[in-house]
Amino acid sequence: MAKRIVTKIGDVFCVEIDGKYKCFFQYIAIDFECLNSSVIRVFKKKYTIDYEPVIDEIIDGEIMFYAHTILRVGIADNIWYKVGKSSILGNQDEIYFGLTNDEFVEPMPKVSNNWYIWRLGEKMEKIGRLEGKHKKVEIGIVFNYRQIIDRITTGKYSIPYPE
Repeated sequence: MAKRIVTKIGDVFCVEIDGKYKCFFQYIAIDFECLNSSVIRVFKKKYTIDYEPVIDEIIDGEIMFYAHTILRVGIADNIWYKVGKSSILGNQDEIYFGLTNDEFVEPMPKVSNNWYIWRLGEKMEKIGRLEGKHKKVEIGIVFNYRQIIDRITTGKYSIPYPE
């Protein structure tokens, strides 16, 4: 029988990139507006491959991005592993996620005027064009672990998406 995978909000995970360095992320919420998916905050700092995690040091680091993902798949496929836990989850009031239905239009427009945005624990609202504080919205779809690793290593997702 397969081992049961249990994750809890606050868990901190390690991702080893090409055997060269480590990056860390923390599971910070469940987003009921986006398929009840796990929300993670990925930390920007890269650590040496032999670094022994110090949770307080890791979670005090700069945030690279926030994303929705399925944690258990990454764990089951040995892509990431739990290294600790912290009750400090950061300021979630400033995290905005967004979707646009223009991703299904052919050809996909470079810039969308059909954005829907939300914050954790709130309902989605249509705002049209991304302006002001919403310009830094995170794409609100559930990413697989390959896409999470792409963003860690290149700074962007490997999928096309309107600006």
